[in-house]
Amino acid sequence: MGVVLALLGGCEVLSTDKTPQRIKDGTSQLDLSVLGRPTPGGLATTEHVLARLKARDVEGLAELAGEDGGATDHAKRWVARWGDAAQRPATAEFLRGEKEASVDVRFRGERSTLSLLLMPEDEKAPYDDRFVVVLHEDP
Repeated sequence: MGVVLALLGGCEVLSTDKTPQRIKDGTSQLDLSVLGRPTPGGLATTEHVLARLKARDVEGLAELAGEDGGATDHAKRWVARWGDAAQRPATAEFLRGEKEASVDVRFRGERSTLSLLLMPEDEKAPYDDRFVVVLHEDP
């Protein structure tokens, strides 16, 4: 029995935390309207980007980029530019490309539009619905 518990110790099987993931990652607090037809993965990535901007979480935003170099610097610029706007309600319009997705985000009271480019996390997996955000574009 002790061996089984030791093996399960690293698993979340024994976890008593039943907090939904949307609460933990901050996406449940977004006031977001959606236009277009996003995939579940594209919508989730967009929500995570907006939640990281709202929280002004540079490291969390950089992790969503899936880039090796420079993502933190780009994320700092994005947070500086969009952190205040991300506190307000937003509308995300999804435009689907062949593999990538582009998302135009408009925050209430903001004249400029935040354009997100979502690229497949694994380009070789034809039906994979996981994305990374391209941060090296100008915010």
